[in-house]
Amino acid sequence: MSVVYFENKYYPKIRSGSDFSEERSFLHERGVALEGEGGFFASGLNEGGLAHFIGNPSVTLKEWVTGSFGDTAPVESSYVPGTCYKRIWRPLVCVGTLSKTISQEKLYDSFVSLRMLLNKLEDLFETLEPSEANLSAYGHKIREILLLACMEVESSWSAVLKENGYSPAGRLTTNDYVKLLEPMLLDGYELSLQSYPHFPPFTPFKDWDVSNPTGSLPWYDAYNKTKHDREEELKLATLSNAVMAVGAVVVMFHAQFGLNFGTGVFDQKSPIIRNIFRIVTTGFKKYERAFYIPRMTLQAGTPPTPTPDWNWDLVNYPFA
Repeated sequence: MSVVYFENKYYPKIRSGSDFSEERSFLHERGVALEGEGGFFASGLNEGGLAHFIGNPSVTLKEWVTGSFGDTAPVESSYVPGTCYKRIWRPLVCVGTLSKTISQEKLYDSFVSLRMLLNKLEDLFETLEPSEANLSAYGHKIREILLLACMEVESSWSAVLKENGYSPAGRLTTNDYVKLLEPMLLDGYELSLQSYPHFPPFTPFKDWDVSNPTGSLPWYDAYNKTKHDREEELKLATLSNAVMAVGAVVVMFHAQFGLNFGTGVFDQKSPIIRNIFRIVTTGFKKYERAFYIPRMTLQAGTPPTPTPDWNWDLVNYPFA
């Protein structure tokens, strides 16, 4: 089964028919095409888009993409539709769900720890206003939140690596953890405080760098230093670092279990998180070729309807 990414040179149209002389609407500037049961399918790379059934021309998928979209150099991918990585959530190119891949037990267990951190952060805000003027304020209560949050982040990092069969040379360090940055799209999440618009928006995993995996995360570097040398480094247990560390826990929760992980209309996990943090994912755009693609089939009808198969195959991420 082939997957090909393309630029739609005919946007907002597509050329169809046996000789590609007909026109039809296709409102995506970039897209992905794949072979599925019954023919070729195409979708824009936007989250939650619609898949289109094209038919089964007597050409290869790449030849069909060139004729239909005018892209003479489409990019072929080794990704297998219908597969997703264990405990690594990503958006889907078209509307659908990953709910069957998510362990509800692990989700609830992680949420308990996250909820306690959110409660501690709210309690802190009752004493110390999270304003720009207070970003560098520090103290023992803030240090407690920083330590707990970073330990929870480490726990999530370790759990994802372990579940994907990752075998470290020794004990896990940030040299291992940084390998999760791109697979989990971690620097695509931007956060801000809902009730405190003067607190600057932040991306907890921005600039995480394999060449400096600890120092390139200022909040995590502060955690390490104040954990091992409180007397000298307590000044690093700042409000800014504590908020960013709790924000990193929020990011890791979503990067494992999704943005829409609720179990029904009465589920309160999402409102509890969003009561404190506003989450923006425009940073996902650079990862759009990493979004999950479901297997596609045709449902009988006139015309036939493209139907995604939401029974995913869970596989290990191929860490180098």
